[in-house]
Amino acid sequence: MFRHSLLARAILGVVVMLPYPSVGLAARTQPRRAPAGFKVIRSADAPENQRNAMAKRFGAGITDLSNTSFSVNGRPLQMNLIRCPSSADAAKIHQIALLTKPDPAFCILVDNSVVEFMCDDPDLATIAAFELGFKPKPSRVTYKVSFRVAPAEKIDYGAWKNLSNMFALSSRDPNNLALKSRIEMSLGSFRFGNDLVLRTAADAQAAPSYAFEPKPVKTTPLAGGDMTKYTFQDLPREVNIPAVLLTASIHTSEAPLTPTSRKAGPELLSPTEYWPSDDPEIIKLAAEITANCATPQQKIDAILRWLQPGKNIAFTETLTTARAGVKNVLSQKFGQAWDFSDCFVTLARASKVPSRQVCGWFFSQNAHVWAEVLYEGAGWKQVDPTAGGAIECGIYHIPFTASEEGTMSLLYLSRPEITIIDN
Repeated sequence: MFRHSLLARAILGVVVMLPYPSVGLAARTQPRRAPAGFKVIRSADAPENQRNAMAKRFGAGITDLSNTSFSVNGRPLQMNLIRCPSSADAAKIHQIALLTKPDPAFCILVDNSVVEFMCDDPDLATIAAFELGFKPKPSRVTYKVSFRVAPAEKIDYGAWKNLSNMFALSSRDPNNLALKSRIEMSLGSFRFGNDLVLRTAADAQAAPSYAFEPKPVKTTPLAGGDMTKYTFQDLPREVNIPAVLLTASIHTSEAPLTPTSRKAGPELLSPTEYWPSDDPEIIKLAAEITANCATPQQKIDAILRWLQPGKNIAFTETLTTARAGVKNVLSQKFGQAWDFSDCFVTLARASKVPSRQVCGWFFSQNAHVWAEVLYEGAGWKQVDPTAGGAIECGIYHIPFTASEEGTMSLLYLSRPEITIIDN
């Protein structure tokens, strides 16, 4: 993964270990601790002889050379930092290093320093630059998302994840007949239709925009404009199911609160097939979790704390089933993002907190599922139960669908292409 890095090759063999954050960061950007989701694996400073050899190689002065390895939400990231005596020296090194990079996000110039991120994803490097203070973190970001979906009326959630992954593989290998055969054999538990239900917003500044190919024949606002149903007709087929090419512009903010005039009606408090908030055991558990809570916010915080991974429910990525069901998750004590979201909405509704589910993506990672709670008179506030509140929803959470019953109206047919178009 790191074999093309000039800087990585230059500091191979460094064994001097230093505690983070003593990695030579500029004082104005030096974090006191790793940001949420970042775990420091090791940190090291290069000895003087290596700094001198590297300076000679680049033909520029170097005062400090350091390396830190992170795990970022379970993904490896290596950061090399070169500090120079002048901005001219740093610019020279930066220009040379950029020649080895497939994307400029992997190597940035900051005053008299060069920061190199080594990973397999430029989006992860962008996040690291923001979170470690090397670039100003924007308060708002607009993403362009493009992918293909199939409108669905009935979904087998046990097969949803695997089937979506197979379609993604098939889109990259369209001549793989064996894979297409496996897909066709997995379609029996799904029923496809003509409607997509997507998250929208009555507030113009917060509202996403969607473009479809082919275009819908009808658009129906739902839930006061908080969601919209798009109805299609005579869709083209892909492996014998209807397919839509969808392109979206989705706005995110550091403190996501989507304005709405909604009231906490029964549709936001009642049990559903997927959220058994009227189950006696669920009601008892919710009462125990929120026993000392006087306000809805205190209840939300208490439920998120209870859901912190490894505390009462362990997070696992090894399951092939995307969604196990709330009662099963509470019994087996492990699950994935969809399971954490289901548990949160169920416990919140059992505690009389109006809530619903959100599906979308976490920037630089795969599809994600989280939740929203309704603050009457203000709007929808996003929360991430998978992190138990440790990672606040912000510019990296890209919401796409919302559900007030726990259902999903689509199947992914390709992996989304996600790019930042404004920040």
